[in-house]
Parts: sequence; structure tokens; C-alpha cells
Amino acid sequence: MNEKEVIQILKRSTLFSGLEESFFQENARFFHPVTLKRHEGINDGLILRYFHIIAQGACTMRLTDPATSKSIAPCLLREGEGFDLLCTIDDHESWAEYVSLEETLLLRIRNEYLRHWIEAYPQVSANALRQLVKIVQQLEDFSESVVFYDVKTRLAKLILRLALKEKKRLDSNSVDIPLHLTHEVLAEMVGSVRSVVTTSLQALKKEGLIFDQRAHLIVQDLEKLKNKLAALLP
Repeated sequence: MNEKEVIQILKRSTLFSGLEESFFQENARFFHPVTLKRHEGINDGLILRYFHIIAQGACTMRLTDPATSKSIAPCLLREGEGFDLLCTIDDHESWAEYVSLEETLLLRIRNEYLRHWIEAYPQVSANALRQLVKIVQQLEDFSESVVFYDVKTRLAKLILRLALKEKKRLDSNSVDIPLHLTHEVLAEMVGSVRSVVTTSLQALKKEGLIFDQRAHLIVQDLEKLKNKLAALLP
């Protein structure tokens, strides 16, 4: 990857959007590309040293209970977003592991550089705050769903949220979600287990709401899915 490509990725990123051209020209050389294979993770050892920006692909934030090995994935990060700001800002240890859903290209930067830029550039500081707000919103939504709704409803909410983020549609009412979402990954994302998620997906499929095959999800009737959730949620 050449410097021009790095700069284009940085300009599209949440953290560095809106900065002067001189910033990119001076600092692009400090970023290094890293490729993750599907389901490959980055854990505490690297997170404490580096911040990562997703250039292509997607990652989940996975939290695992060491006593039971049960995992949840309350946050999904897409192209332009990055991790882990909390570790970068206050240099604290994290329980989180960031796991790629598919082959994912990252840009890696040392945490001390990013800490300096957050302090030196008001735009970077404001962008960092916006990204933290998005993470907190996802954590809040996950917690609310686990407490108040059954697995089928939580799964329908997740699928709708993913579908609404996609700009490209198969037709006016069908959406292809271009992520590799196994039943195991979906279970982590809704705080459940694979067997229950499989049963819930089959129920949504029978209702004509989704198509699910080989970790590939298509929303077949977006309006019907919206209406279903509107009737279930306050």
C-alpha cells in the first residue's frame, strides 16, 4: 500500500475526517497496513500498543468470561471506524478482543502518536468523542435488548439495524447484508447461544422476512420486518 492510498483511507475514517491536507502529508508514513484473516483476533497485547483503523472489512468487539468461556459481541465496527480508543486514551488493560468477520485490512498506528494528536488537534479530539459515543450507544442498545427482549426479537432488531445501514438494495424492499455472519457470531451479537439463534432464524425465515444460507443474510421484506418490530417494541 502506497502513501496516497493510506491518505485516502485516513480521510474517510471517523477519527481523521475534516483535517487539513498537511496533517496527512506529514503523518501518513506512521501508519502501517495489517491484514487479518477471517475470524482472526487482536487482543490486549497489541491493543495496549496500537490503535487500528478498519480500511476494508468489519470486526466485532468480543468480550469473553474467563471462567465459562462464554462470549458476547456487543459492538460491530465497520470501514472507517477503529479500536480501541479507551486503551489509547488512558493506557488501561482491556478485556476486549477485536475479531474480523472476514478478511479485513487495517491501518495500525502507535498509541502514543494518537494520544499526541488527540491533545494537539481539536478536530481529532472531537472525532474521537463522536466515535466513543457510537460505541456507548451500541453497548446501551445491547444491554437494553438482553434485559427486555427475547432472542428472536433481539435478532430481528440486529438484522434490521444492519439492513438499514446498507445503501445498496437488491430491489425497493430487499437488502443484502454483505457480512459473513455465522450463527455463532450472531449468537454473540445478541447475547445468546447458537442453537437458540438457529431456531430464531428459521422462524424469521418461515415468516418470509429473511433468507439465511452459509453465513449470508438477505432481508427479503424490509417493510414487513419494520412493521413486525414496531408492533413488538414500545
